[in-house]
Amino acid sequence: MAKNYLIGIDIGSFFLKGVLFETDENGNIVPISLSKLPVEGIINGEIQDMESLRRSIETLIEKLNQESPKKVKNTEIIVGYSTNSLNITEENFTVEFSKRTEIRENELRNIKKSVIKKYTDEGKIILDSNFVKFHIDEKRVKNPVSFFAEKSLTTTLNIVWVDENSFSLLINVLKDIVYTSEIPIYDSTLSNSYIITTPNDRNVGITVIDFGYNSCRIIIFKEGIPKLFYTFPYGMKYVLQDISNILKVSEREAHRLLEEEGACSRETKVMKKVNFQLLTGSGYSYVPLSLLNKIIFARVREIISRLNGELSKIGYERTFEVGALQGGIVLTGGGSKIRNIESTVKELMGENFRKSSIVSFDSFKNIPEELVKDPEFQSVFGLIERYRIDLLEENLNEKSRETRSESPKRSKPSNKTTTALKTFFKKITGGEEEDAL
Repeated sequence: MAKNYLIGIDIGSFFLKGVLFETDENGNIVPISLSKLPVEGIINGEIQDMESLRRSIETLIEKLNQESPKKVKNTEIIVGYSTNSLNITEENFTVEFSKRTEIRENELRNIKKSVIKKYTDEGKIILDSNFVKFHIDEKRVKNPVSFFAEKSLTTTLNIVWVDENSFSLLINVLKDIVYTSEIPIYDSTLSNSYIITTPNDRNVGITVIDFGYNSCRIIIFKEGIPKLFYTFPYGMKYVLQDISNILKVSEREAHRLLEEEGACSRETKVMKKVNFQLLTGSGYSYVPLSLLNKIIFARVREIISRLNGELSKIGYERTFEVGALQGGIVLTGGGSKIRNIESTVKELMGENFRKSSIVSFDSFKNIPEELVKDPEFQSVFGLIERYRIDLLEENLNEKSRETRSESPKRSKPSNKTTTALKTFFKKITGGEEEDAL
């Protein structure tokens, strides 16, 4: 890592979540403090007050530093924000040769750089890119490295991208907080999807549902890559609105009731009265737990049912079996923390379902078990992992440039460099080990 301390911040529509990490002498990333605050300045999933959002982020960073057991300096800040405009396209790129040429890893790196430049020139930001097909002289191969081409190498990349304007407001918010020309910003749902699924999940096919405050965001993987992104415009906001309207409480109090007391349950055997603060602030009242649970159940069931209906109607070129992906469904996001929500999901979407947890630990060390299973903070780990992979790619590109500028005499690479190269080239050619992203 470039710096000893990293702060990952996931900007949601209801909460800001942050984790302060330290990188140890072996390159392991260790969480040392975490914090969650209500977000200000985001309304209906959009940034509408940049100053309020900036103050919220500054407060979160200050809290993380205060709660750290160590004095923190020279910190890199990595930010995640979910947009509703993720695009997934395939990009073909052909290199022609005038003579018989051996294909080397450099060729693939140069192709990727050319594609990235093309998208950048078009005002697009690439968030994820993977090689999915290779043809040498019109004959398909799994990995072209070390093959000889007589005429051409044609590649196909799967590209996940957003318009550069998708992050423009956020960049303005951050420019007075992070004094750097380049701020690492990622899509939270996409980054999280990689850390809560295994390479095998993504190969056989899996659906990730991020049940957020403002919406549900869905990413479907097949053959190792994202195949479909879809935003369903209903989320936890509607559950909280029902609680607020029926009980006449504030949204914050409704969230407290949902988080601390309620469950997604049609029937409640326990006879219990739940106290809550009135909207006027003049006193307290109570609601039977059975009624609170029915309010939650009715709206959650409607959202999941409508979402399932939308997914069943979606047809798209490369993945037709939406409801039968072998990897099933992974539910993440703040909404997945609703008690007993799994019963409703299984009833409506099938038994092949699990709640999210971090399944890739290679880069991290000493993650508390409660964080591994906490869907609100998992996204922060996903951001840090994507940043780590980007740094690895940049370092390999830099070493490649240095090698080309040196004398023709070659030296044997170190074991560490060889391992990094193997990991990277598995990534760019679409192959992944079970224990690596």
